[in-house]
Amino acid sequence: MAITRVAIQGALEAERSFVQKGGRVEVKSADWEDGYLVLVVRSIKGQRRVVIDEALEGVRAKWGDELEAGGLIKLVDSDNDRIVIQVAAGGMPLIGSQVWLFPGDFLGPLIDMWAGEMGTLAAKRLRQTKEETEPLQPILPLGDLFADLRERQVRAVQSSAFRSSIIIGPPGTGKTYTIGALGAYLLKRFPKSRILLLGPTNVAVDTALVSIDDWLQRTAKQEIAKKAKRVGAYFDPRKFVDRPHLLAPGIAEKGAEFLLLEASEPPKSKVGEHIRWKDKLSALRKELGADISSVASQSRLVATTVSSAITWNETFREAGPWHFVICDEASQVIGPAALMVPAMGQQTIFAGDPCQLSPIVQCDEAREKTLLAKTAFDLFAHARTTMLNEQSRMAVGICQAVSTTFYDGELKVCRKALADPEWKTQRSPFFVDGREIPRVCFDQVSEPATYSQNYGGFIRFQSAKLIETIIDNLAGSYVDPQDILVLTPFRAQRTLIRNFLKRRHPEISVSTVHRAQGSERTLVIFDPVDGTSSFLKGRDGERLINVAISRAKAHVIVPFVRDDLENSALSLLHKIASKSFQTAGNFAHPFTFSSLAN
Repeated sequence: MAITRVAIQGALEAERSFVQKGGRVEVKSADWEDGYLVLVVRSIKGQRRVVIDEALEGVRAKWGDELEAGGLIKLVDSDNDRIVIQVAAGGMPLIGSQVWLFPGDFLGPLIDMWAGEMGTLAAKRLRQTKEETEPLQPILPLGDLFADLRERQVRAVQSSAFRSSIIIGPPGTGKTYTIGALGAYLLKRFPKSRILLLGPTNVAVDTALVSIDDWLQRTAKQEIAKKAKRVGAYFDPRKFVDRPHLLAPGIAEKGAEFLLLEASEPPKSKVGEHIRWKDKLSALRKELGADISSVASQSRLVATTVSSAITWNETFREAGPWHFVICDEASQVIGPAALMVPAMGQQTIFAGDPCQLSPIVQCDEAREKTLLAKTAFDLFAHARTTMLNEQSRMAVGICQAVSTTFYDGELKVCRKALADPEWKTQRSPFFVDGREIPRVCFDQVSEPATYSQNYGGFIRFQSAKLIETIIDNLAGSYVDPQDILVLTPFRAQRTLIRNFLKRRHPEISVSTVHRAQGSERTLVIFDPVDGTSSFLKGRDGERLINVAISRAKAHVIVPFVRDDLENSALSLLHKIASKSFQTAGNFAHPFTFSSLAN
């Protein structure tokens, strides 16, 4: 499919049309807590499936006969399928009733950008990137202040001299640390430079900004740090308790006020009330826009989400120029938005990992979905690219398996970690019946996945039982229970595993894979449940498996059935694990054997 402005606009319109239909969940329980409405919800069978995770934070919730009641989702507890709503209008929904969920219209402003001057500029920036082979500034040594950076990290910072550059940061390679150094370096080297720091999520933006602030503090550039500001209403206040200089006064409060008013939209059947609501919304939007403009124009670095930068693109343009745009976790930004990022500034740095989580695209039109799912790593593959190849999270055996399966063998353990006795101690091997467990351990069960009406999805009873046995053997003896993470792609299996563990191991964290991005634990247990499912096959499936396996520091254990090995990524990981653990007989499956012996 040709990437033209017409094709991009068509794909965005198709996605917008699909998303604006909204999704529905059923209310299982409802209560008030500290003035907020707390709902436990579940997906509705036969309807478009709504994933209960942090992506729903900021989404408008509506209920009632005319959807006259509603509010803004402030918090999602995906472990317990709970959503916390700040109610803007109406009362509590009935048990068994349905709640409609409507995300904000991020795509509308993006469509408008592509239809106007910014679309022309985005196309121009892409041509410039393809044509230019020389850096725009001289590439200089970074100096003693950045002496702690590894070789590839230094190269990544220096590559910011090009019109566009890419930093690929596989798990444990210090991508966030490198972005921190990059931001501090640019602010220091170019005293008049200004940076727009973007990310697909508030977590990504907060994390990158804090890293830059850490580097500015470390390099005695506190005065510059005071010129860095976080803009938006959904930042994590806990990350800024000791960093008040990064928050612009009043922005968060006005942003929250705007979002809450937006969530209180009355039914269009109430014409006068609806018009008055629109007038209030328009007035508050102008007020908030003026505040953002004031803060942005007086700051050298402004951090916000990609969606906010697009929603307020005119405000940010007026507050410019932006000499550098840094976009972190770029693998999660849809193609048309990724193409627009370089139009916001003069030089662009994309950072992330194309082998991990991808953009969420919901429309089911194949051509449009293909275009939307392209990322900066596809669209700017010609740009100067640096892959960080030294990681310090995973033990050697796990690193080799992940590197071979997902990174063409380029990923390795950094030399400094290998020479550190404490690093090795934290990754000491575990034993069962006097035998060392392989770093990547596949332990076989015989039961295939089955659909459970009770759990509302696919489960595998035997692998849940095996996970209980694994934790019985290892928790407390080799690993602190708080440092164990159980992952599965299926929410029904997550619930089943929790039910197995709640009596003796309630403190063990059990999660779906999407929530695990960015985390790490000494022991990770990954239950694929059904490796042959479309959910785990193809490029997106490989990314999920990569996220799961690469969270581990010392050991990964995978319950599996033979059919799971039809999945190419699981099959390769199994072959690598088998070669590193050449033990025949029952002990080839140490925990199954242990369970039978007991």
